[in-house]
Parts: sequence; C-alpha cells; structure tokens
Amino acid sequence: MADYYTQTSFAIHVSEDEAALINEVDPLLRALADGFETAAEAEAAYAATSAQFQAAFPKGADGDPFFELTSLFDDPTWPTIGCDLEARATPERPGHFQLWVNGDDVRPFALAALLQRVCPSALPFRFGWAYTCSRHRIDAFGGGYMEVGANGIIPLIDPDDPVAVKRLVLAARDAEDGLTFWNNDTGFGALVSATVFSEAGAQKAILPVGGDRPEWLELPAAPSEQWA
Repeated sequence: MADYYTQTSFAIHVSEDEAALINEVDPLLRALADGFETAAEAEAAYAATSAQFQAAFPKGADGDPFFELTSLFDDPTWPTIGCDLEARATPERPGHFQLWVNGDDVRPFALAALLQRVCPSALPFRFGWAYTCSRHRIDAFGGGYMEVGANGIIPLIDPDDPVAVKRLVLAARDAEDGLTFWNNDTGFGALVSATVFSEAGAQKAILPVGGDRPEWLELPAAPSEQWA
C-alpha cells in the first residue's frame, strides 16, 4: 500500500491588511467545504465577515453570498486548497508580515487563484509543488512551478523559466499599402520597422487618430528586444 501526496511549502511577504484577510479566509474555506445547512446560516456567516473581506469578495446573488470566493475553485461546492495558510508578523522586521503555506494535498491552481486575489502586494511570485509517494511507484513522482501575477497564472517546468510575454504591434489598413504598422517615430509603415509594445506599454500608448481604427496584433515569440 502506498500513500500519494501533492506537497508544497513556501512563504511570501504580505501586507498587514492582507495578513488579516488571509487569516479570515482560511477558516471560512474550511466552513464552506463542510457546507452550511441552510441559506440563512450562509447569510449569517457572510454578515459576520469583516468589511475588508466583503470588499474583496462582494456578496453574491442567487442565494450564494460567498459566490465571489467559491467561484475561484473548479468545484465551487468544495472550495479547498489542500494546505494550511498562516500569516504572521516577522519578528526581525517590525511591521512586516509573511504568509506561510504548507500542505500534503495542495491544489496548485486553486491556491494560485486565491493568493492572486488576496495578496496583490506580493505579486508577482513563484511557488513549486511536488507529486510524491511513500513508496517507489512508477510515474508516481513529478511536480512543477507556478508564476502568479496580476495579469495571469502561468504554469512552469523550472523555477527559472522565462515567462512568455505578449509582444504587440499596432496595425491599421491603408487603401494603397494594405496592412501597415505603427512606429513611434515615423508613423505607419512596414512591419519590420514597427514599434513592439508590451501589454503595459499598449495600455499607456496614445493611439493615432484619422483613417481606419487601428487594432493591436500579437507577434509570435521571438528573442528579447527593446519594448515601448
């Protein structure tokens, strides 16, 4: 007989407000996994949560006040992350807090989705997990890493893997030249001279006016370059 585990152990720095929210969410998830016997019991539990929790997870409609929280999970009726969360003050750094995450039955994607929501000051960060077994069993071992960022959650093979980032160009159709591409210095022209933007750069870009409405197009992966 063998026992199988999905294990993780890591810590991240969080703010004092985030630490308080985490310590409130953790027991709530356990209560939600056990289930409330009546809708009134669920309503009462939500009413007893802090203002900070209610701001992070506004009350859901259709008789499910915890919808915003449980919708982070693949199975909203069983919102479990399979590990312990403990946010505590850092004695050697007064005013600073750390979140300790440890478990033997972790759900990596559910954990990542929850921490993305409740720990924005820690983003981006990476953590790893391992599939292990108490005995030597073929194909019983494995694992991976996850990057948790403000714009997404990205599975990784190695903790040092570069993250694929979108490379965007601004395109517009010209009656004579066909599809043209924006360059910050020379205007619209050939793709080879186009300014390549990151997602953040695209959001801040001042779009040219006149002619057809330009649109953003994503370039295929390529070696790193200077971005706008």
